[in-house]
Amino acid sequence: AAALVGHKKGSEARAIYEAACFEHQDTYMNAALGDCRKSDVSAVFCQIAEDAGLLDEDTITTTGGQESLFTRDYFLKHCNDWELAAKPAYTEHKVALAYGVYGTPKHVIDETLIPDTESSWGPDKWSEVLKNLKK
Repeated sequence: AAALVGHKKGSEARAIYEAACFEHQDTYMNAALGDCRKSDVSAVFCQIAEDAGLLDEDTITTTGGQESLFTRDYFLKHCNDWELAAKPAYTEHKVALAYGVYGTPKHVIDETLIPDTESSWGPDKWSEVLKNLKK
């Protein structure tokens, strides 16, 4: 879904969406969803996008006809689309594997896998790591 957000709204919106997904991961883990349908999972990720303020209210009409904005309906219709969502995610996954990312948390900076990283690191720790990376 992050690829779809990026495709439709740009890289800044994608970063906002990814941060929101990380923040709300308890809403889509097994404990929250249990035995559910694919559409239930899609609805959770759509709600995250909506709560992050990334969805548009409606469509607009232009001289060329009706233009689809990034609405709830658009998200739900396209979040599992091969070209807009699944294939880009699959490609990114293959790139991550090529860098040696086989689990989380892993971080690749300037094409270098940073060993032993933690998702809880704040700016001070990352500043220290980045300074050492430049050496």
